[in-house]
Amino acid sequence: MRFLTLSTTGIFNAIRPSLFPPIEGKETTTFLLALDYYVPDRCFLEDEQEDVEVARKSYDLECKRIRAFVKALCNDWGKPIEELRTEIINCLPEFISHGTYNGEPLLSEPRDGYYTIYPMYKSYRGRDMLFPTHQSSKEEAQYIFDHMLRYFLKAFFEPDTFFGYLDGAFHIDTPLSVTTVQQILEDLEREAVPSPLSVSSISNTHTMDEPTIINTEFLLIADAFGAYMVQAMEGDTESEQLAALTEDPFVCEMCCSLHKCFMINNRCFSISIYDECNIWVDKILDAYAIHDYLQILNVYNDEFPSYDDGVIGYEKQYLVGPLLDNLVKDLTREKLLVQLSPQNEQRKDYLNFILTYDEAVQSIFEEICEKKIDGRDIYKQQDLATVLTLDVRLCCTFYCMIDACRHAFNRHMYADILPIVDKLDVQLAKVQISATDTWQVEYLVKVSRISQWYRALAYACLGDERIEAILQDLMIMQQQDPVLYKEHIDSIFENLDDPEHAFNIEDLRYALLHYYVETNNQPGYERYIKELYPPILGIDSDYKVQKNILLYGENGKYCENYSNRDFYLWLKALWTFYLNDIDKEFWNEIANQWEQQDYIPIFYSINDYELCANYMIKLAVHFGDIQRAEKYKKEFDMALPNKKEPMENAPNGYTWPFFDCYLIAQVNESLGNIEIAKEHYHKALSMASFGEARWEQYEEQHGGIWKTYKDFGYSGPDLKFEDWIKDSTVTYKTIEEYKKTLDKYVFYMYK
Repeated sequence: MRFLTLSTTGIFNAIRPSLFPPIEGKETTTFLLALDYYVPDRCFLEDEQEDVEVARKSYDLECKRIRAFVKALCNDWGKPIEELRTEIINCLPEFISHGTYNGEPLLSEPRDGYYTIYPMYKSYRGRDMLFPTHQSSKEEAQYIFDHMLRYFLKAFFEPDTFFGYLDGAFHIDTPLSVTTVQQILEDLEREAVPSPLSVSSISNTHTMDEPTIINTEFLLIADAFGAYMVQAMEGDTESEQLAALTEDPFVCEMCCSLHKCFMINNRCFSISIYDECNIWVDKILDAYAIHDYLQILNVYNDEFPSYDDGVIGYEKQYLVGPLLDNLVKDLTREKLLVQLSPQNEQRKDYLNFILTYDEAVQSIFEEICEKKIDGRDIYKQQDLATVLTLDVRLCCTFYCMIDACRHAFNRHMYADILPIVDKLDVQLAKVQISATDTWQVEYLVKVSRISQWYRALAYACLGDERIEAILQDLMIMQQQDPVLYKEHIDSIFENLDDPEHAFNIEDLRYALLHYYVETNNQPGYERYIKELYPPILGIDSDYKVQKNILLYGENGKYCENYSNRDFYLWLKALWTFYLNDIDKEFWNEIANQWEQQDYIPIFYSINDYELCANYMIKLAVHFGDIQRAEKYKKEFDMALPNKKEPMENAPNGYTWPFFDCYLIAQVNESLGNIEIAKEHYHKALSMASFGEARWEQYEEQHGGIWKTYKDFGYSGPDLKFEDWIKDSTVTYKTIEEYKKTLDKYVFYMYK
């Protein structure tokens, strides 16, 4: 249940004086804010009314905590709360965040709920007021408040793009007109307003005696937070002051933007503004919500102010700019397979290109249809003998090439990646652009590096030593000429085909380290591993030090350096380079420390853990620790049920994807379960062979463009695994035969 308390500062003191006196020099700095105390629903309670009653008890307990907080302050300073504005503001972050005072709990009962603040700033310029200038300050403040409150509540109850409408029971406390609030709520869309929702009027006073006036404790905290925000606004202009407030750590932690549904990908929130700039901002937000990209382009190009006076500069920097940047990132990643990240001065060029991209692509398809050209010939429309102009047609060609690399990689057809990137590099070398073409520069740099990333992946599985130079070059390029990439990249094991890995130095180094282990290059591994584990106190990080860095946790406490992927690399290196140097005592140390990592996500579909478990089982068997090996096997098996079937219409017994079948086979082979291991190697080979057949079909459907220029059509049915496997499976007598055949399908990091 949510308990909302409305509060105000600045010019609204004319109609509702704050419990905190105005800050000198900032008397007209104006906010309308809502303090939201949220008590999560108890899902085990069947009766909604019972849930509300439990929330009410939590609310009453928090009122008691606030009174204890005020009493502790007054006792410490020997003054009434009205004289402790600075002191309460200084202590406010600790109380709101932790419910404590000077590090000590105020009540024996813990807090059940948590606070969120929704602020809206009233700019100096504001919207044009539609009444005579001779009106009193109280009448003007009331007029602005009524309109601002309507805008505020409409935005607050607006449906969230990701989570829908706010639901659950609500209660709103307001020190101003209850009638106005109720009228505004009645005018909103019915489904937007939670039911039940109650509104109460509260007094604007607070006393240190045992309370005889209810519901003023939260207003005290709301007013204190309003005073904190006003005090935190430092700078010469409104935009600078709002920026300083937005970057305040406590404000960032506690505040939520009224435009919350647009702030998912932003690192900080944006303070909502009530100003004439809302005319343009709201148009962009409305268009963004319904994916009307043409409207966004029109408003941004033709209507949005070019100046940064007043609050416009802030809105551009913290709301509109990040919103449009996210739009560019999302659309370029979807339509180009290359995520572009514009700088502020480049934003218009990027938007003009990507927001008109679909229309330009459609014209290409219409041209193809008019000329009755087969769709596969779009790849061949560029004359490779001449310099190419970077346009939508060529972007489509590059898209298809990158997409084909992904197809080949996911079908485990690593050798087939090479002819694709060969042709991609030829076309890249012939493109000519001017230095002023902003999106083209970033795009070509990224496509070039992506091409090298896929080439490195292919070389790695073909045993070509040229992978080393490519990965090293990519790391150097990213250091010398860094390009932005997606902030959150999925596990390198789950999504190695993600082009963003080409720009992440850590992932590039990790891939290179695995290559050194795979090729038994101990000097190369030990040279680069020092960058992952820098020397401590002047001591080089050998495998023993690395083990402690990863696993050591005092009394089994959380070890912040642990990660499944780093531990897997360490285990693989230990097995490859140092197995003869370790004894059973060292093995017991590893096992004991690893078993203390309770946070290992063994119940989620993360291959990193399964890879670790595979090598831990190998080591356990090697040292004759069969009890532990069986224990790890059970945990390994528990991690598998969350995996999806490898494909639709899979026959019985084909429960796991290719790589999981391969891992299951390895684990059972280590434990001596030869027949089970052979069965799963067979299933893995069947799926890998089917992937190869699917790739060949993909080639045929597109005219064999990556291997030959010969045109031949393909009109046969799509392959279905259930039918294909009946006649196309290969059976071997020994595990070694299966492993030898599977070797070309298994990516080197997984071996």
